[in-house]
Amino acid sequence: MTTSASGGRDGVRIFAKYARLWAVVVMLASTVVGVLLTLWGVFFEIDKDLSTALAAIGESVIASVLVYVMVSLFLDPVRQRLQAQELAGYAIDVAHSQFQERFEVSLPSEVFESADVPKQAFREAFESLLVTSTRYDSKGSAAEFATFRLALGSQKRAFRRLDQIRLCLLDPRAEDSLRAHVIMSQREHNGRRPHPTVDQGIEALRRQIFISLAALHDLRSSLPTYVYLHRDLPFFRCEMFDGGMFLTYNLDGTEYPENLQFSSRTRPYRAYHSSLDMTRRFASREIRFGSESALGVDSDSRFVELLAELGCRIPLDELRTARDERFRRFRAQLRAARIDEGDIF
Repeated sequence: MTTSASGGRDGVRIFAKYARLWAVVVMLASTVVGVLLTLWGVFFEIDKDLSTALAAIGESVIASVLVYVMVSLFLDPVRQRLQAQELAGYAIDVAHSQFQERFEVSLPSEVFESADVPKQAFREAFESLLVTSTRYDSKGSAAEFATFRLALGSQKRAFRRLDQIRLCLLDPRAEDSLRAHVIMSQREHNGRRPHPTVDQGIEALRRQIFISLAALHDLRSSLPTYVYLHRDLPFFRCEMFDGGMFLTYNLDGTEYPENLQFSSRTRPYRAYHSSLDMTRRFASREIRFGSESALGVDSDSRFVELLAELGCRIPLDELRTARDERFRRFRAQLRAARIDEGDIF
């Protein structure tokens, strides 16, 4: 049975390999037969009706060969080309479908290119995830833009309806982690902005963290927030919602690096969801702004005590002034990009 099937496949392969040769042989043989029949009917002394029939058959065979040659030369290549295009399109669709089915659990649904301000497509995607979510989780270093976004969104229904706002910020006491973030930033910017010394960069980053904490403290009435201080290295920045997340790798040194959007059904979403859970679980410090519990920071005096515990020597008024200056800078960037402050971004 196997030998027979193998022999059949070999025969098919041989025929396919020499198909054009077989076609030429058949056409030549048909032409010869047609010519012979025609000559036979014209030149040989046989019955008149039979001579006419043989000549007609021969001429018909020759005409058929000519028609086949014309079709093969002019119409068949067009048909084959269209058929090949149709088959190629079908094969691409099938391959794309199979690729998507196999890898969609690992691939981003959207990729947003790096930019100096959030682009329209990203803002629309961000709003789409926000308005359908009950929580907003973020992990990064100083959450400079995140605190600005929360400040402008504190009166918007999409933010006020959130059950949880949880930000993972770099611990300002973690000297090694601060140093790693600064070195990564200097390496990625690669001369596109002035390079302070590493120690100056550490102090600047630490100051930005304290400014963000001050901003969240002043938002505590409208947007109660949980802050978790971590000591991780600067591999990525993540913003997570119920239905998906935005993931940014710290690679290109722009203000807003390339952003990958993942659905909650994907493997990366589950992985980074677990990562954020572990970061919160093993945070070096948990801070609750607006909570009345023992861990809550609900007054300036308690916040000043917290700042002292974190090693901050900057007065609260100075932090608020620096926060306002940061917000003015971001507002100027939005205006330059013609982004309305009333929008969600």
